[in-house]
Amino acid sequence: MGSAFADFYDGWEAYTKGNYKTALKEWLPISEQGDAEAQFNLAGMYAKGYGVMIDDKEAIYWYKKSAEQGYAKAQYNLGVMYLIGNGVNKSLSDAKHWLSLAYDNGIEDVEILWNKYELWNY
Repeated sequence: MGSAFADFYDGWEAYTKGNYKTALKEWLPISEQGDAEAQFNLAGMYAKGYGVMIDDKEAIYWYKKSAEQGYAKAQYNLGVMYLIGNGVNKSLSDAKHWLSLAYDNGIEDVEILWNKYELWNY
């Protein structure tokens, strides 16, 4: 666990300095081992093209891995991707599922999307 913790923070330090290749090198192995926060950060890199080509499918893959472990920010981002059909087929019922979990896990901004898209209907 100590090594994964160090790798995560080495990755974070590199990421905050714009050294995305090093962040990727640090986060990929611990993401593959199941670190939800590293998975979330890796997903964001693919979503934004930081150190990698933009790849919405890869972003979805990592957001989902993180979200399935209960990582609220990943649940929120995954819900938004389903809401707008970014990297996945647009699905308001899938958006509702992930956004509801995110809300239950403390992401209050969900309420805005919930009301705007009337997700209670799905």
